[in-house]
Amino acid sequence: KIKIKIKIKIKIMKVLDQNKTIIHFNKQNQNILINKNKIKNKIKIKERLKLYALNNPEKIKLAYRKNALKKRYKLTIEEYNEMYRKQESKCGICGIHENNITKKLNIDHDHRTGKARELLCQKCNVALSYFENFDIKPFIEYLKKHKEKLN
Repeated sequence: KIKIKIKIKIKIMKVLDQNKTIIHFNKQNQNILINKNKIKNKIKIKERLKLYALNNPEKIKLAYRKNALKKRYKLTIEEYNEMYRKQESKCGICGIHENNITKKLNIDHDHRTGKARELLCQKCNVALSYFENFDIKPFIEYLKKHKEKLN
């Protein structure tokens, strides 16, 4: 018997022939044939990917960024760049330039649809989330009440 770690949960393993094929039984006792060479190749591929990532950090960062934009906001990097250019690197609500804040502009999006709206600074993005999720009338009345006391 040979023990090899793979992602499926293994109950029993049997070697069919010494060099080629291993049979795995998962929880449902379904046979899964795995070529021993494929397992070795996966290890080599992972090592090559790690080496590539170390040698090309900017390409990896860009690839992660593209993937995150597509997955979270259904945006391509080109669409994001166009949005950034149109807004002239400024918050869509208060107009503060990205150079004048500590964090990058956030992508404001509809939480129900995931569709991106505009780029916002952190403060405006947080405030907008409160306005979307709560009744703002009491907040406005509160501010009016205290404004009258000051005058």
